[in-house]
Amino acid sequence: MAATRIMPVHRSAAGAAQTVKATIDYVKNPGKTNGGLFVTGYECDPDIAAEDFMLSRDEYLFNTGRGQVEGEILVYHVRQSFVPGEIAGADSANRLGHRLAMELTEGDHSFIVCTHDDRPHLHNHIVINAVNLGCDKKFRNEIASFRRVREISDRISAENDLHVIENPGFGKGARNRCKKTTKRDGLAALIDEILAAGPPKDFGGLLKQLEKSGCAIRRRGQTVSVRPPGAERFFRFKSGKNGLPEGYDEQSLKKKIAEMQAGAENELRDDCNSSAENMAAGVQSDAKRSDDYSSAGDDKELPLDAGAATIDELTGLLFIWVDHDRKIESLIDIENSIKAQNSPGYERWAKSFNLQQAAETLLFLQTNNLTDMADLTQAANQAKNDYDALQKRIDAADARMKEVNALQRHMGAYDKGREVYSRYLRSGRDPKIRLENEKALAAVEEAKAYFDSLGFEKLPTIKELQAEYSALSQEKDDCREARNGMRRHVVDLQSAKKNIEMLLGIDGGRDDERAKKKSLGDDR
Repeated sequence: MAATRIMPVHRSAAGAAQTVKATIDYVKNPGKTNGGLFVTGYECDPDIAAEDFMLSRDEYLFNTGRGQVEGEILVYHVRQSFVPGEIAGADSANRLGHRLAMELTEGDHSFIVCTHDDRPHLHNHIVINAVNLGCDKKFRNEIASFRRVREISDRISAENDLHVIENPGFGKGARNRCKKTTKRDGLAALIDEILAAGPPKDFGGLLKQLEKSGCAIRRRGQTVSVRPPGAERFFRFKSGKNGLPEGYDEQSLKKKIAEMQAGAENELRDDCNSSAENMAAGVQSDAKRSDDYSSAGDDKELPLDAGAATIDELTGLLFIWVDHDRKIESLIDIENSIKAQNSPGYERWAKSFNLQQAAETLLFLQTNNLTDMADLTQAANQAKNDYDALQKRIDAADARMKEVNALQRHMGAYDKGREVYSRYLRSGRDPKIRLENEKALAAVEEAKAYFDSLGFEKLPTIKELQAEYSALSQEKDDCREARNGMRRHVVDLQSAKKNIEMLLGIDGGRDDERAKKKSLGDDR
């Protein structure tokens, strides 16, 4: 038995790219997906799904000529929760989530499926790209789409000998639940989401996050109460009557936040130790660099803030952080991150993440022999231009295919109505013949006007048009395959350029000579 929910994710004030990245980062949380083991993708690489989705959106805007709109739907977030103990394992749950997404999108949209096993009940988070694979349409989120999600999920559950919800209720949240939920339950779920996104600094930080989510906070003496959006009453931070569910009282939450903060610190130390072990095991084959680091002593602290180190230092020290299975992701702007300001644990994780991505970026640049900023900028621009050129060829082929289709249609209509049109002209345009053959005559006249607009001296044959259409279709498929193959390289170059600009303090919008000549291996 699975409870489902579908939620459109709208563009926030942070921007389209950041909105998509935040959503995907949350569902891919390594602590909830067994280190990313239970993360799978369709027609996209989960490691760069956010960048891939944004490239598709750019192509969609280009193909349709539409501009950015306020509140634009960027992705759809589907949740699928299973009863504890009913699914054999997270890998099985992930496969069921993949089937649900495939049937819901009919295979025409890329998506990722992330199975969380951190709760007693296994549950899937599915993020679907709103733009289709052809980058010319968007997902149709019909009024009753939540019913379709439930029906697909129920059918898949039945096929796998799982219980199916009987007489499900549908509320304002387009939810399909095993039982009726209350505002009290919803408030507990909201607290879970806030904690999952990154532990706040303390209990006061949790209250601030609740207020940002639309809750009202009331303090009377030592008692703190909260009222969720849409509720008429306040709930006290204590178990029992007029309180929250067990485990959500003030003391329990303070203890949980403290444990999560300690866990973040331990995770950071484990990452450092793991990175050192990887170096010793031969992740970096350069023996001299390994010896240089070893001779520095076990007590040498790794710089957590990548932006504070020079490129020379990064080149010499960061190779122990390189994980060859990871892909380049954009660095986090910690100084301007509200999340980092409110959560020391998240800030420490972000510094570790930046260090790893700085190392990945440097390795990528060395592998591709991009030795200075000018080379990197030129390579990134050239890759984007080549990508755009392929897209223009695709658009041109598609436009011509539409013209060929229209020409074939008009030629067919003309051929079909030519005899009656000749009879109509020989009759001196007899109104009676016109009335009896209105549609056929109108089609012939429309075809003649279309032919005249094209300026043909001689019309091509149907056989010639069919051959041209076939060649255009092949060219379009070849260009799409080449474009899709380039997408990853374009994203890596753009991410590398952005990361280096951040590390060197270069304004990406400036084009002065100093920024162009800034050496990636020389921070002097």
